[in-house]
Amino acid sequence: MILVFDTSGTELAIGVAAEDGTLLREVHRLPDGVTERAIHDARLAVETAKLFEEESILARDVSRIGLIIGPGSFTGLRIGLSFAKGFALATGAGIVPLTLHEVLAKESGWFDGTIITPGYKPDLFYTAEAATPNAVGVVNGGALVNLKGNIIAHSHFLTHPSQFIPPSALFFSPSLRTMALLTSIGTPITDNDIDNMEPLYLTEFTVKQS
Repeated sequence: MILVFDTSGTELAIGVAAEDGTLLREVHRLPDGVTERAIHDARLAVETAKLFEEESILARDVSRIGLIIGPGSFTGLRIGLSFAKGFALATGAGIVPLTLHEVLAKESGWFDGTIITPGYKPDLFYTAEAATPNAVGVVNGGALVNLKGNIIAHSHFLTHPSQFIPPSALFFSPSLRTMALLTSIGTPITDNDIDNMEPLYLTEFTVKQS
């Protein structure tokens, strides 16, 4: 079995999939007037256990864990990766880390262009090329004006418009379905290498990483 979850934003999303990446069940929870720490910290383990019980899944049945390691909420990313590490070390499952841009690139069908997701300030954005979605950088809004070619934007901008995101952009949302597929074909991190995993949290002072 594959366990996938996303704690990179406000919503908590958890799913289980078959070994071939076929999503079998998913649950989504929003913070009901509480902080991201409260929804992820308080609900991630609880909702995962509930999902396992309802689907008659044992923790030892999980061979891979897929999660978005960034960019996104510093608190959410830390909580998600900590949970994944603990689960993996207890069960022997491997972890397949996914960037938000990698998931959106897959959602778009690897459409050629620049992928843009919201940063931690209104005038900051995370960007990566669809061909290299794990080479994520952070730029200010002025830098987006000079972009050429197609723009692939997070659907967040549909409900939170930005003057820097053109209406001609293609909008996509990260889905657990896509995360499960990427987890099924990704190279899992196992054993001692799990300890060295860190979330991909970028600031305007961070050098672009690959």
